[in-house]
Amino acid sequence: MKNLFEKIFNGAKTGEPKQARLSDKTVWDLEEALVTLRALDEDIPITVGQACEGIMVFGTSGSGKTSGALNTIQMGMMEAGFGMLNICVKADEADRVIALAKKAGREKDLRIMRLGCDETRFNFLDSLRAGGATAVTAAFKRINQSLLGKVDEDEWTQASQEHLTNLVQLFIMAGEKLDISALRMALDDKPLHKQMIVDALDRCPKGSSEEHTIKMLGNYFLKQWVAMGDKTMASVLMSITPTLNPFCTGYMRDLFCTDTNFTPRDLRHGTILVLDIPCTGDNFSYGIAAGTILKYMTQKMIESYFGEGQVAGQKKQKKAGKATRPVVIVVDECHYVTTADDSEFVTTSRSMRGGLFYLTQDINNFYKRGAKTIEAETGALLSNLHGVRIMHQNADDKTFQWFSNVLGKEMKEQFSESGSFSGPTGTGSVSTSRSLQEKDQISRRDFNIGLARGGPKWKFVVTGILQQDGRVYKEGKMWKQVAFQQMDLDK
Repeated sequence: MKNLFEKIFNGAKTGEPKQARLSDKTVWDLEEALVTLRALDEDIPITVGQACEGIMVFGTSGSGKTSGALNTIQMGMMEAGFGMLNICVKADEADRVIALAKKAGREKDLRIMRLGCDETRFNFLDSLRAGGATAVTAAFKRINQSLLGKVDEDEWTQASQEHLTNLVQLFIMAGEKLDISALRMALDDKPLHKQMIVDALDRCPKGSSEEHTIKMLGNYFLKQWVAMGDKTMASVLMSITPTLNPFCTGYMRDLFCTDTNFTPRDLRHGTILVLDIPCTGDNFSYGIAAGTILKYMTQKMIESYFGEGQVAGQKKQKKAGKATRPVVIVVDECHYVTTADDSEFVTTSRSMRGGLFYLTQDINNFYKRGAKTIEAETGALLSNLHGVRIMHQNADDKTFQWFSNVLGKEMKEQFSESGSFSGPTGTGSVSTSRSLQEKDQISRRDFNIGLARGGPKWKFVVTGILQQDGRVYKEGKMWKQVAFQQMDLDK
């Protein structure tokens, strides 16, 4: 990698990307380049299709992953007219995205969602109601996973899932408005449960399937729930309430539980939504809950989108095609809102013209979630996010081992010398042997100190190791060092 550094220090333009100016496009070919990266001896395109297959970027703090790979590739997506959900985990992230959108000529497409500003509102329960009680419970289960940092089934027990599903179903059948605060207060309100059973029976025809469903709900709330032991009941409530609480009061209620003037479908029309509720300080739970639900609802929109006028579940579905605007979910420090569904989502996202653009410092951030199945979940996610993988400077052993395994091994020549000397004259012989041995394609040192981090020292150039599934670069290698020119977002 020394030659690329020499070019940087000699002032050659190695990192200036060739941007595609496609903002007015109405057709998106999967093979079309969003941005072309410069390497030492070849130009390397990142295509629309690869963006929809998923992008994963690693880099330690200060490595330049945000100012390098993220800014360059996201600018290409914006200039190509992508719809975008940007979940801002860090406090300064929203300013970066807004400046990038202005530079890309997409300022008019921006929508901002932040605490204390209700110009963008999304009542997600209104959208979920059509899918019934199970759809509502599934969404809250994902929020629970992110808030508690777990993905194990025992953290969201079957009893918790049953209780919330039945309560939502009872609200719907009794004709009550689905409201998170009302659900929260009704969790253990036994007189209210009884009254809603009566109201629901009054609303439905005698002998109908709805009447049977209400009777089953009555059996649950009026017999099973009241007979449940105090310890079990407390466990169920303690599992559900942290999931509902962030949305019950204040600014979060204003944004997510009143009316709606934005839905994820707007992203298909070119909206760039900036969720500016950082996952830091006192807003920690708010940021995670908001980011998780918007990501989940956007993924469901992408999976169910079959073109204008089509609804998932219809017999005749129009598949997403070249005229379908791609939508990408962008998260720097993605581990705050990652859920078990992400790996499944990216297995089909290419065909639905949607994708994930994830960045984090190292693999250990995923393991902090602490679930029993976390290694398998993380392995599945990183395997399926295979469109583009980029490694900026990183000293973490687990991350190096994972990326090294992705690149595979190569045969390298190993030289050795041996000799023997004897007598007062020191006469003897020296023999040299040569053998082929299987070695890592790239060394640990190259990850740790062999990459440029940007700023004045590196002439505002950031370098990283690029890998694209199925791509073999010149010299037969599975990786390529590429350079990113840091851009001044204030101009």
